Parts: sequence; C-alpha cells; structure tokens
Amino acid sequence: MFDLVDIVYVLTGMAKIMDTTTMSMPFELAQISSFVYCITELDPWGYNPLMFLIVGEEKVLLIDTGCDYGNLYFYVKSIPFITDKKIIVVNTHNHAEQSSGNWRFSTVGSVGLSHKVEALYAGGRDKYYTRQLNSTYQWQVKTYKVTHWLKERDKILLGPKESLRNVVHTFWMPGHTPDHIILHYPIDNRLFTGDIFYRFADINFTYEFTNLKDYETSVRAILDMLKQLPAGTRYSSCKSERDALCLPEMKHYQRFFFAVLAGTHAGIPLRIDDAEGWRFETRDRAMRVVLSRVLVQQLEEARNGSESGG
Repeated sequence: MFDLVDIVYVLTGMAKIMDTTTMSMPFELAQISSFVYCITELDPWGYNPLMFLIVGEEKVLLIDTGCDYGNLYFYVKSIPFITDKKIIVVNTHNHAEQSSGNWRFSTVGSVGLSHKVEALYAGGRDKYYTRQLNSTYQWQVKTYKVTHWLKERDKILLGPKESLRNVVHTFWMPGHTPDHIILHYPIDNRLFTGDIFYRFADINFTYEFTNLKDYETSVRAILDMLKQLPAGTRYSSCKSERDALCLPEMKHYQRFFFAVLAGTHAGIPLRIDDAEGWRFETRDRAMRVVLSRVLVQQLEEARNGSESGG
C-alpha cells in the first residue's frame, strides 16, 4: 500500500509518478542474499535489464532504473520491507536500459526528488557524457537530475557506517561508457559490475563513446581487485547474470577479449539494427562481445601498423 503523501502527489496532479503502464507492474523480484534483491524488468523490447536493491538498516540502494516500461518507483515503494526506508538511486552508467526510469525518482524543476528518495547518484568521472542522456534506442530517456556525483572510491552509506551492512564502495571503471562505475558490497562479498562483464548475452561495443583501451584497463583493474578480495567473490550484472562467481569466469573472459583485440579470435559480421558490427564468441558461446565495424577497422589498422613497424 502507498502512504498518504503518495496519494497527495496523485491528487495534486504530480503525474510524473503515474502513467498507463504503472498498474501492469512488469517486474519480477528475487532475493539473492540476506540484504540483496534483484528486480528484472520484463520489457517488450527484450532487453530485460536487471536492477538491484541493497537493503540497509535505514536506507535502500537501488542500482539502475531500467527501460521505464513500468513505474519502477511505485513498484519499489510497494515492496513491504522498503516502504518505510529512504531510497538512494545509483546508475552504473548512462545507457537507456539502465537510466530510463531515473525521472520517476529525480527530475528537474519544481517537482525534484520523489517522496522518500534521498538522492540520485552517478559516476562523476565524465559529467558531460552523463548529462547528454545519450540514447539511440527506440524509447526516449526523459530528463532527470543527478543530485550527487560520485568520486573514485566514494562510500554510499545506508545507515551507521559501523555496520558493514550499510557500506557500499564505488569505483570508476570507464570504457564501456566514460562514466561507468562498479560497486562493491563487502558484507555480501559481491561486485555489481554493470555492463563491464556478464555471460550468455552480447556485451556491446557499438556506441559512439566506447573506448576499448579504457575498457581493457578496467577489466585488469577488476581482476587486480579480486586478488585482494576474499575467495568466492560473486558478481551481479546489468544483464543476464544476477548472481555468479567472479573467478575463474572473469579471467577466462580477459584472455578471450585479449584474443579479440589481438586479432587471433575470428569474428562474424552482422547487422545490429542500423549499426553494422562483428560478433566474437567463445566456443561454448557463453562469452560474447560485439564490436562496431569502425572499431574492428581501427584494430586492424593498428595491428597492421604495428606489424609494419609504422
């Protein structure tokens, strides 16, 4: 049930938290650990993004906001164990299937933050990119307002910092996008990897602002991080995998991706909507990346230049 303030919002015409798809609630909720839950959005475009809730003692952290096919704000507010907690929203990166629902939690103008929403966080490494609301998808990202820019190694607190249940660490991991971050939740021994890594679906490098060098550096940084973390660290991604072991899968992925960059792993030409690209995949098809035709050409030119000594 919604509280009195929500009802007042509706009665006073603040329609930003309602639309015709609200009541369909196209979401599924699954608990994956003591304090972590996964929300799957069942959108008609087939992206089916994964969003995550970390439930602290005083606040709840919502990681990403999906495609905006349904009213995620109403849905989250309707979850019984969240009703009385404040909500912090954080985006792993600015792509449409991760940030389209942002406006329901934080908008510009007089409306501002929705009831019991404390802040909308985003990585502060490239504010220009994040503010562009860049999207080439079939839906339009509605305007939202980032209220807190995360610095490298910032902490998000969901209650008293003395309890690990309330502490989430953030790390800049650019490449897939310039503003990409990952999150580490120590008490759960878990990384939230966004679109940096997952299996059983394409990891796309077909975007204008993708940087393969930065991405490769970020993958290395995560593997270095895993050396310092306890054995059995798990990851939850934006797509395909909500709960899986980081190792040895990420190490295998690094070797596969290096082979793609080196030109020793064959790819298949394909078309993705209006953008031409190449798909590279492991023999079991568990790991797949798609590079734009422009990136494939740049890699070939770089390899040929290196071989000729140019």
